[in-house]
Amino acid sequence: MSKGMPSQKSPKLPASPKEALDPLIAEFSNLRGYSDVMRQQIEFTSGIIAELSLSKAALQEIKSREGKGETLIHIGGGNYIKTQLQDVKTVVVGVGAGVSIEKSLDEAISEIDGRMKLAQEQMTSMQSQYLQVATRMEQLQTKIDQIYSQLEAAGQA
Repeated sequence: MSKGMPSQKSPKLPASPKEALDPLIAEFSNLRGYSDVMRQQIEFTSGIIAELSLSKAALQEIKSREGKGETLIHIGGGNYIKTQLQDVKTVVVGVGAGVSIEKSLDEAISEIDGRMKLAQEQMTSMQSQYLQVATRMEQLQTKIDQIYSQLEAAGQA
């Protein structure tokens, strides 16, 4: 070994199948927790997309009726008020951090389209990551099963 060069140790190989099993089980457990969180995020994002889609459809319907017509306004708890729309030209749109601004119907629809596109891109990315995690979990499960089989065959399980 020459001076100034750090010594390189080879990675420690497990002495027994039982020793090989522990890190695999730990990684599998970590990935399971991560995949659960990812699945929740995907479901949440899917709900956002559905809500945005309904909002867009409602605004398009109002626009097609030239801002007039009858509608129900949700007031919470499954309760609604029947009301008459008269010349709706603008919509109050939430832009984040509790801030809302008034926009035309077309601007509001465009804003919703942008949000939907962003949410769909995020969901696609999350689904791809989820698939990678699931694939790794399948690989780990196969290795874990193989080691358990070896242990059972050796009478150590």
